Amino acid sequence: MQIVLFGPPGAGKGTQAKFLSEEFNIPHISTGDILRENVKKGTALGMKAKSYMDKGELVPDQLLNDLVRSRLEEPDTRKGFLLDGYPRTIPQAKALDEIMDDLNRKLDAVVNIDVGTSALVRRLSGRRICKGCGAPYHVELNPPAVPDVCNACGGERYQ
Repeated sequence: MQIVLFGPPGAGKGTQAKFLSEEFNIPHISTGDILRENVKKGTALGMKAKSYMDKGELVPDQLLNDLVRSRLEEPDTRKGFLLDGYPRTIPQAKALDEIMDDLNRKLDAVVNIDVGTSALVRRLSGRRICKGCGAPYHVELNPPAVPDVCNACGGERYQ
């Protein structure tokens, strides 16, 4: 099963992807995770992306396309995947079509998660992320066991 999840930040794409990933035993692939992993490993694509990220700039479409292609070529995606946070633009959507064609695959579903503005503001204003490992928290809905300390790595959280 090959699925793309759409929706604005705070819509719950990551939450739903985690649930579906476990239910169908397929990898949850987010562009944020791909970027962090490639930067951490020091890959050529990761270092190119880091140069943009360090300046607070958006990573160009072509570089994201290359990173997604590389991830979708990995063996664990052969029986399916959940793609979260990509594509975000029409050029990225066209690139994903090309990638899927090249890999002789087809998407099974594209799901748009629609959430009202007030709920998005509430969700995002309480969102915290670990500086060390990127683990997500929410001050009300999913706080860490020890305030401001990541359960996973002991790192510091930030908004």
